[in-house]
Amino acid sequence: MNLRNIRNRSLWIALLAVTAAMANAQTAANASGATAELGADAGAQSAADFIKAYAQTDGAFLAAGLVKATYNADDLSTILQYPTDSLVVVSLTGAQLRQAFERSVSLFPQPNSSFLQLSGFEVTFSKSASANSRITSITTNGAKIVDSKTYTVAMPSSLGRGGLGFFKIWDRNKITKTFEGVTLEDVLKGKKFSETSARWIAGS
Repeated sequence: MNLRNIRNRSLWIALLAVTAAMANAQTAANASGATAELGADAGAQSAADFIKAYAQTDGAFLAAGLVKATYNADDLSTILQYPTDSLVVVSLTGAQLRQAFERSVSLFPQPNSSFLQLSGFEVTFSKSASANSRITSITTNGAKIVDSKTYTVAMPSSLGRGGLGFFKIWDRNKITKTFEGVTLEDVLKGKKFSETSARWIAGS
């Protein structure tokens, strides 16, 4: 094989790699658009599933303000705004979960950096209700949550400390477990996007 053919072959391989990357990015963008009305992102939801599985908790949160609008569907670590953020587990009561979900949809239908991408919970809310009275149902594993019961939720440490305004509901004192030396990027590196059912459901 002569030098020209080698160069042409290298350019062709590079072009294929770029095309594949663009396709992956478009897949992620399309997944995001499917639930855009709710503010939910299917890729971030998929990432939350991996975080929950790693931490072995009842649920997981990723706030909209901590994820990117575009990412590689074959590597969910690329969705993170702050990949070196560590992973923590926060213990919250059912009542606190309700408050957190109310905060998520408090600005609906406007964008909200505090909107929570979920794993482990399914939330129904009313689009027509007034702020702080929109959540109509919260379930986990098919059962309604109990306000007085405590649930474990994995999340980025910045969120676990009460970031994005969640200090009104919890703070660092609610952190019950940390993972020494483990970053969110470590948890999500190489993990692929997987389509799952919606966790946020908009009612009338």
